[in-house]
Amino acid sequence: MEIVWTAEAERHLSALADSFHEGDDVRVATEFVQKATDQVARLADTPYVGDRLAGRRGAYRALTVDLWFKIIYRVVGHKVMVIAIWDCRHEPLDLTALLPR
Repeated sequence: MEIVWTAEAERHLSALADSFHEGDDVRVATEFVQKATDQVARLADTPYVGDRLAGRRGAYRALTVDLWFKIIYRVVGHKVMVIAIWDCRHEPLDLTALLPR
């Protein structure tokens, strides 16, 4: 399957990496980005591995990265669409604005 990152997901990944850099921890930022991109790459072979998100009719799935972060994605035809990288410490209702029902 083809992996497609939305502009929103790319912004999330970049913002998270920048937040790690603000703490002067380039190594942590680099490792996080590598883990996230590695997990997304594996979705090409196993697109249904992520947990379904409740209340979303099974359209959205999530993979956890480093305890506090989730890769939100959906499978559309022969594509895996990466929708967002979500910081689970944020208000869950904020995520609903990103994910139409």
